[in-house]
Amino acid sequence: MSKQPTSQIPQRNLLTDQAARWIRQRIAQGEWSEELPTEASLCRSLQVSRVTLRRTLQLLTDEGRIIAVGRGVRRRINPDYSVPRSAKTGRIVRALAPFSHRKMGAVNHAILEGLSHRLDSRNLRIEFESRPQLFQSHRPKELEHLMTLPDTAGWVLFFSTEPMQRWFAEQDIPCIVAGRLHDDFDLFSAFPDNEAVAKHAAGLLVARGHRQIVMLIAQQTSLGDRLASAAFIDQARPLGVGAQLLEYAGDPASICRAMNSVLAARPAPTACFLTCPEDGVTALCHSLKAGIAVPGQLDILVGWDDPILDYTIPPLTHYKFDGTKLGSRIGTLVLKLIEGQRPRRKETRFLGEFVPGGTLRQPARR
Repeated sequence: MSKQPTSQIPQRNLLTDQAARWIRQRIAQGEWSEELPTEASLCRSLQVSRVTLRRTLQLLTDEGRIIAVGRGVRRRINPDYSVPRSAKTGRIVRALAPFSHRKMGAVNHAILEGLSHRLDSRNLRIEFESRPQLFQSHRPKELEHLMTLPDTAGWVLFFSTEPMQRWFAEQDIPCIVAGRLHDDFDLFSAFPDNEAVAKHAAGLLVARGHRQIVMLIAQQTSLGDRLASAAFIDQARPLGVGAQLLEYAGDPASICRAMNSVLAARPAPTACFLTCPEDGVTALCHSLKAGIAVPGQLDILVGWDDPILDYTIPPLTHYKFDGTKLGSRIGTLVLKLIEGQRPRRKETRFLGEFVPGGTLRQPARR
């Protein structure tokens, strides 16, 4: 028995566009060789009304993908239809992000490098698009303008917002999310498993004897970090540990203010977990300047990777991700979409590796 395609059935607004995309995908996969199924069958499969289906079929007829047969009850797939030239000849995959390339961080630079190498194997190249205004508020017209950039074959989204993901899911263009999906959108994603790291971090701190722990998280951060913060608390509290979250604005001064709150709290936390490596360095320096023994009075653990963490004194204990491997995987996924294929898995998770450092107390001897 042949394996059924796993295309997502549209369940949200703009059902006509989503239903059209669903039918296009099945035509591209060769599920229907000559004719579409009956209207009744398509309505059941798509879970839409006959009115919505007929609007969808008219859209596909206008595109030339299908041809009405007889009185229009059945639709024949147009064997002479060709994909628009721009979709075939595009040689650029554009990486969309809210930050400049310089501020993307070491792991994200490695991701972009791995992505670039993978695209090079098919004579494609990556171009970086820093558009912070698109992440501050939803701007469909500006997104539509981006789609007119010449020679574009596909997109990779970094730190993408929920409205942005929804918008790209409604377009018939190759797009991979480098991060978590905000909803069950018809998109594919690849990302570091920050939730697994946060759970491991909480369990590790408890095992090292900590009974009051805190996670510091930036106010403007990725969905992956938000989910990680919830996982950190959920893992620690059932173990009888006092676990809390503390938000900061993201600049060094706000990190120092957050660390002052940590150090002044009663009972004072004895361990601090952060996801941003640069902020971990600031937290370490501020604690040492305040005369706090690290480790000892305060342990610091970082959930992300950067070469600078090996150069602090003491070296920061952290988790390491293979950004180049992740970037190569993202490249493979976007290439599949460009070639008209659908990846088998909706999301791909990459696990972090624990790197012992000098900012975490040693396990108690038994």
